[in-house]
Amino acid sequence: MTLLASQARIHGLRALLLSCLLSVLVALPINALSGDAPLKVRSAHTELANGLYLLNATIDYRLTPNLEEALHNGVKLTFEVQVEISRGRDWIWDATVAELSQRYRLEYHALSRLYVLTHLNTGVKRTFYRLESALFTLGELDELPLLDASLLQDGQEYEARVRARLRVDALPLPLRVRGYVMRDWSPVSDWYTWSLR
Repeated sequence: MTLLASQARIHGLRALLLSCLLSVLVALPINALSGDAPLKVRSAHTELANGLYLLNATIDYRLTPNLEEALHNGVKLTFEVQVEISRGRDWIWDATVAELSQRYRLEYHALSRLYVLTHLNTGVKRTFYRLESALFTLGELDELPLLDASLLQDGQEYEARVRARLRVDALPLPLRVRGYVMRDWSPVSDWYTWSLR
């Protein structure tokens, strides 16, 4: 192979690599580039009532264009709210005291033009005419039983944190691969942390 042919081949490989990188950047959702996350915990706090800690939280849910299109084409979306309570320790990482997971399924029925939101932990279903109403209801957690106060030790500091995410493993198999490699198919919020007491 001549030197000229070798240089042309290297130039061609560089051009191919550059076009691949540009196509990946173009495929990224706008919100991934701007930092505007589709899921965001706005606020969270606990209250003690009858010896039980109750969680109140507000979470913003916004579907990416790909997820909204998938929803309107019959794909059921499963969201999960994860809650963790930990006890601080000086000499090693914090000890996890309790973990709680609440799952919700959002689906669209094209025939009735209704959005159905199912709380998978309880089986309770609610229907909505508008997607925005379903997402707003999904994001309002009111007095969710969290932890029995008797499980906490006196004089210890406890921290709670919560986040929301789309369950990629609940997507249909052809879309699951996209969920594992593309952020707009697998949105997850940052952890929101506060002192339990």
